Amino acid sequence: MESTILCLIGIGVLALLGLQNSLMLTMRHKTLIKQNHPCGQVMQSQYASIGKIPVAYIAALFYGGILGQLLQMFQAEQVTWTWISTGITLAILASCYYAYLLFYKLRLTCLICIRLYLINAMMAICLLGYYWYG
Repeated sequence: MESTILCLIGIGVLALLGLQNSLMLTMRHKTLIKQNHPCGQVMQSQYASIGKIPVAYIAALFYGGILGQLLQMFQAEQVTWTWISTGITLAILASCYYAYLLFYKLRLTCLICIRLYLINAMMAICLLGYYWYG
């Protein structure tokens, strides 16, 4: 039982870190930092938005949604993992896709993006730990 609580806490802490990083990307998207900086080049690429919505906004909504689901789980008697499991799975798939775009298509190294990929991977590890020990 204690290990499942640690996994939940881990997902919560990682979601907070992801929210902080995605909000930082959102602010940088608004200010458009220097073009010669890797983050600026990523923000100005064709892959930085889905339609007219920046990917950083979607990431901030995702991490906020994960935190909301965790808070709802702590308040409710029942634990439902459908949305969290689906969200983290989609985040891993999106991270793989955007890492491919970042490294092979754009040939850049954006440390904030890499941090988000690592956060998503660690959230998936915590989720697997929850299922393993739960």
